[in-house]
Amino acid sequence: MWIDVIAAAILLLSLIGLAIILGRKFPTLAAVDPSATAGAQAERKQNLMEARLRRKVTTAVTTVGAFSSPVAAQVGKFWTAAHKKLVDLEHEYKVRSLPVFLSRRQRRKVDQEIAEMLDQARAMVDDKEFTAAEEKILQAVRFEPRSVPAFELLGSLYMSTKEYGHAKEVYHYLLKLMGDSDAIYEHLGEADMATGNLDAARDEIQAAVNVNRSVAVYHVELAQVYIELGDHTKAFTSIQEAARLEPNNPKILDQYVEISIVVGKKQFAEDAVARIESVNPENGKITTWREQIAMLPEHPLTTTEESGTTSSEVE
Repeated sequence: MWIDVIAAAILLLSLIGLAIILGRKFPTLAAVDPSATAGAQAERKQNLMEARLRRKVTTAVTTVGAFSSPVAAQVGKFWTAAHKKLVDLEHEYKVRSLPVFLSRRQRRKVDQEIAEMLDQARAMVDDKEFTAAEEKILQAVRFEPRSVPAFELLGSLYMSTKEYGHAKEVYHYLLKLMGDSDAIYEHLGEADMATGNLDAARDEIQAAVNVNRSVAVYHVELAQVYIELGDHTKAFTSIQEAARLEPNNPKILDQYVEISIVVGKKQFAEDAVARIESVNPENGKITTWREQIAMLPEHPLTTTEESGTTSSEVE
């Protein structure tokens, strides 16, 4: 009895170890089409390897079966599942390598078919058919596992459905495909903001700013993160830069006034209100802002602050 158990345990542990090794050797990409092949020679080699492995495991299972049929049956089921995983992973590994070797004509055809799939997926998103849209995008991914447009649309879909964890996985994968991208860093920051992970959001949006400092919305979002973190001084610096980039944007000027008042920057608040009056005189907050600004103490501006106000004035 104990010999049966020990023999079965040894075989089971061996099979688990085999499955782990195979899993590590062939990294996976979700939803890759397992029907693709990589040529007749590779297929024959694959079949020979599978047959050899099957014979070895079948012999081991038969040996255990002589001691304990129930244990052998369980090990047999484990082998079937492990073998299927091996085949799927091997096919996925091959499919991921295939697009590199496409000719120019084949590449154009692949790109065209992917574009059509993604157009269909966008139409589904517009119709709120999110599950169908996801399936269509994954179909494109199966067709080309390196398709940046497909993964960008998939990330956008997950953001729309508030599946922020999935969205972040997609965007991290895109960073591996594309390298540093300010837009991808911004999306990561938005996902972390939505889940309340403020420290990560700050770092990711700052990374977007570091890549491209000329996009005003990045500075606005960074200011919002700093407000949530309670650091209004840094929030002021960020919103001031946004106002410098887009000096006539009413939404940015609105936040610029609010933050300037909070940090006691009276001159900046007055300048921002004056600009709002010139671009949006109907703003109902102007009177309230004027009253709040009048209550702020006077502070002489430093040389740096003076340049900050004059450089952002409307020309």
